[in-house]
Amino acid sequence: MNITYSRHEIRRDIIKLAWPTIIEQVLIMMVGIVSTILVSKLGKESIAAVGMVNNLVNFSQTIFAGLSIGSTIIIARVTGESGIKNAKEVLVQSLFMSVFVGISLTFLGIVFSNEIITTFFGAADSKVISLVEIYYHIVLLGMPFVVIEMVIGGALRGIGDTRTPMYVVLFENLMNVLLSVVLIYGVNYNEVFYLNPLGVKGAAIAATTARIIGGIVIVYFLFRKKSKINLIKFGKFKINFKIIKRIIRVGIPACIENLIMNGGFLMQQILVVAMGTVEVAAFQIGGSIHSLAFLPLLGLGLTTTTTVGQSLGSKDLKKAEAYAYENIKIAIFTGLCSTMIEFFGGFLFARLYSSDLQVINTSIIVIRGFALVSSFLGVEKVGSAILRCSGDIKYVIFSSVAGLWTFRLIVAAILIRFLNLGLYGLMIGIFLDYSIRAVMYIFRIKAGRWKCLKV
Repeated sequence: MNITYSRHEIRRDIIKLAWPTIIEQVLIMMVGIVSTILVSKLGKESIAAVGMVNNLVNFSQTIFAGLSIGSTIIIARVTGESGIKNAKEVLVQSLFMSVFVGISLTFLGIVFSNEIITTFFGAADSKVISLVEIYYHIVLLGMPFVVIEMVIGGALRGIGDTRTPMYVVLFENLMNVLLSVVLIYGVNYNEVFYLNPLGVKGAAIAATTARIIGGIVIVYFLFRKKSKINLIKFGKFKINFKIIKRIIRVGIPACIENLIMNGGFLMQQILVVAMGTVEVAAFQIGGSIHSLAFLPLLGLGLTTTTTVGQSLGSKDLKKAEAYAYENIKIAIFTGLCSTMIEFFGGFLFARLYSSDLQVINTSIIVIRGFALVSSFLGVEKVGSAILRCSGDIKYVIFSSVAGLWTFRLIVAAILIRFLNLGLYGLMIGIFLDYSIRAVMYIFRIKAGRWKCLKV
């Protein structure tokens, strides 16, 4: 039977799933952004320290993200193949794996904290390093709850429930904002402090507390009768190695991909740290602003995993293709809108973070540089999601190495070292990275092999 799908219906399905996911991703990043904005009033050293640790924390989440991606893809596939009942078993095994991995990596992060900080940020000023140590040790304690929230959120998105993760993250962010204001600046009434300001330490406590609460709340949602997938009558837990193996088969390549990406981002951070404190602060500001454009595109990528994954699971290849191309079109349009907003609003956005004119002017270079790559970034995020959920993740890993490590880092290092281009050189490397990977994914998707792979 030759079945055709209405473009309107396909787009409606995408938007229905995408908007909660996009809001969720924006809210997740807001935990770090709120800390950066509030801490920025304490000085450029504080901005640099919080931004550097957030990058380090993102790197430590690499394995968590791989596990979350594996859970999302397998649950989407299983839901398409046989429905919600079998998806519950995948969810339970994912939760078990997330607790084990989260606790293990947090323990290692604490034991080797001095070596990690020295390796990645040893070139920073001593004052920045002291603030980094304070922020890092506190934030690390919340990581097991972060991984629980990431994995369960990914599982819920895999069955098409994108709203529950959004509600949890919204509550988490409200807690973070309230606690940050109180703990960073203290409670002062009639020039009397009832709670002393804790500065960077207060920001770390607020973010960690909010993340712990978020992890607990999303587990609670799994035991509500109204939940789309609940574990109330699941029965006795047993380790299911068959499901775990299936998740790992997808999760490990995704983890390797994330290690390659985040390792590259940390190498990028080392390049920036060597430029000086102003450049570090400016790049963190520019990155935080760009993240608001990046996260809607990441949200579309996650929606692509659900829509394309479920279609492939049900063997509906025409529908999978329709979802794939419509997601790409929406990503390009979203990227163009982001480009306009970032490019022309750069100065106003930078002023939200700092009153230091040198930092503001340097930040504008970064903001406008990121603005120019938004559409390419959209194609990269959606294209990689299509190939990843279809099982073509080796190509995604290859493109990551080619784009990030070759065109971004090596080219940027040459431009910085030999032509003394500073942040301009880095932004040229970033542009080459995203544009080349976007083109690679378009050609790979058009070839059509991804529709015939098994996961």
